[in-house]
Amino acid sequence: MRDAVYSIHTTRPDDVGAVEVIFRSEREARAYAKDRSTDWHVLAVSVTRFVIGELGTRHPVAWFVDGAEQPHRKARPGRLYPTDGCQ
Repeated sequence: MRDAVYSIHTTRPDDVGAVEVIFRSEREARAYAKDRSTDWHVLAVSVTRFVIGELGTRHPVAWFVDGAEQPHRKARPGRLYPTDGCQ
């Protein structure tokens, strides 16, 4: 049996967070992400699907801003790859 899980990542103005929480169902993950995206200082929250123990199974599912699901191709807010001090 393939065990799919759904991870939540939160983006803040000065931080792209690591995995915040993992859910077993997409429904629970989407509900959490939608709600979390309305929290103070949260720019966006994304849901990613993985299959446990299988490389190459990472798949973006959804992302939310202010409680609204965003189109997959819309530009993400925040600095995804900080370069402070790197030259």
